Amino acid sequence: MKRILLILSLLLLLIPSGSAQAQDYRFSLSAYEVEAYLEADGTLTLYYYMAFQNDPSGHAIEYVDLGLPTTQYKLSDIKAEIDGMEMPQVNDSAYVNGAELALGKYAIQPGQSGVVTAWVYGVKGILSPYDSEDRTDYANFFFMPNYFGSQYDRSQNTEYRMTIILPPAVGAEEGVWYTPSGWPGTGEPEATLTTDGRVNYSWYTNNANVHSEYFFGAAFPASAVPEGILITEKPIFEDGGSTGSSGTSFFSRLWSFVSCAFVPLVFIGFFIYVIIQGKKQTDKRKMQYLPPKISIEGKGIKRGLTAVEAGILLEEPLDKVLTLILFGLLKKELVTVINRDPLKIDIVEPLPAGLYPYEQAFLEAFKDKNKAKRQTAIKSLMIDLVKDVADKMKGFSAKETKEYYQDIIRRAWEAVETAQTPDVKSAQYDHTLEWTMLDKEFNDRTERTFTGVPVFVPRWWPRYDPTYRPAPSSAGSGGGLAAPVTTSSGSGSSRPSINLPSLPGADFAASMVTGASNMAAGVIGNVTDFTSSVTNRTNPIPVTTSRSGSGGFRGSGGGSSCACACACAGCACACAGGGR
Repeated sequence: MKRILLILSLLLLLIPSGSAQAQDYRFSLSAYEVEAYLEADGTLTLYYYMAFQNDPSGHAIEYVDLGLPTTQYKLSDIKAEIDGMEMPQVNDSAYVNGAELALGKYAIQPGQSGVVTAWVYGVKGILSPYDSEDRTDYANFFFMPNYFGSQYDRSQNTEYRMTIILPPAVGAEEGVWYTPSGWPGTGEPEATLTTDGRVNYSWYTNNANVHSEYFFGAAFPASAVPEGILITEKPIFEDGGSTGSSGTSFFSRLWSFVSCAFVPLVFIGFFIYVIIQGKKQTDKRKMQYLPPKISIEGKGIKRGLTAVEAGILLEEPLDKVLTLILFGLLKKELVTVINRDPLKIDIVEPLPAGLYPYEQAFLEAFKDKNKAKRQTAIKSLMIDLVKDVADKMKGFSAKETKEYYQDIIRRAWEAVETAQTPDVKSAQYDHTLEWTMLDKEFNDRTERTFTGVPVFVPRWWPRYDPTYRPAPSSAGSGGGLAAPVTTSSGSGSSRPSINLPSLPGADFAASMVTGASNMAAGVIGNVTDFTSSVTNRTNPIPVTTSRSGSGGFRGSGGGSSCACACACAGCACACAGGGR
């Protein structure tokens, strides 16, 4: 009998676990963001951000189905990432009208989390005429974001944002938004302008889920997109002209000759010009990570920002912002640079209270030895920092505030450059370092200011330069920095003596200029790519359809999904969430 029980137990172990767990998909989404860009050519660009949390008892999330509003798209124009890594495969979905994202080796295991992002470019057939006699010259756009079956998605308090960005030619007062259907948040959106002047409507709530149907819409002047792309029941252009007369025939033949010989050349030249200009604009926009709401003017100056936060407001390169954080921690004597390339730091323990959130996040990121995870953590740090500065700027004038901090930077350098003695110059440079680093000519001005003069190194210098070895102290070998220090506002303050040796100014300048930039670049890699990944979250780039897209998802592993864009006013979407 014992032998029979043993054989039965072994047979049970051989039964594939998948057959018992095929329907056990359980997950939730902590954050869900959808952006719908209506492009100048009348197509749709979609961006999705999904933060999945797989249930500990759920099946591994191996696929994400992304329902799309029409069938007029190309798989090659869909690209996706999972935790910053390119999605192994993007296929046609057998379960929804859309794409299947195969996570492959990046499958989100039970109890684990993962972020899926996606761009879908060049979706056609998404606009319809405005169904109203007083707005016959307007175009409609209706959209239902991708959602999952309620038997799989357990989300309850998802941070959910839906944004519709109108075509570039739409004026600030020309757009129309509709009250969303089924939406648990406020019906009125945030109506703002992007940094390049595009109207966008954004709805947000932290009380949504990702298994309900939410229906959004907007309208705009049809003149903002090419003629003939609105979905109608009959052809827009009909041949109502006569070609019977000889005069008409002559001019028709003449026009045919001219258009065959000349128009194609003009078109080709214009096409090349558009591509070149589009590339320049896209590259520029990748670096514009500030969210659109900062550009909305308020009143007064927002004082009290740190140099790091001011750097974000001034939209300084993110490698410079990261450098500012590092130097702030060096000056607080909380870190020591062990190696510059790649950057390795030793962190003081225990950490004191009162650190800025971005300082705390920086230190936590460097506690992780995995380079990829560290870069992801640094990216999250920057995204949170940008959003925090945007929140602090609510109600204040961005223009006046930027001018205010530019003046602080100017006065900080003025105090350094006008100092009469090397010790005061060194002390002032140390005191205002983070502000002077925000100057776009920081490298050149540092070299000009200190070349040919000795520099009394600050107390934190040995923590910054792992190759620095102070010379043995002797009479006259070093100097103290006991001179009064002038703050950036012009007031005087006393500074404790710093009894460290001096360096030749050229060596000091070279170490500051090369070391400061190289260390941060080594952490984040390619600055443009890193900034673009932040921009995609904080101020998504309106990409043209000539580029292949980047995104898609499928009902996480087992949940199905659906998206719908209706081609008529007031019609119902013929799609619904389901399961495999």
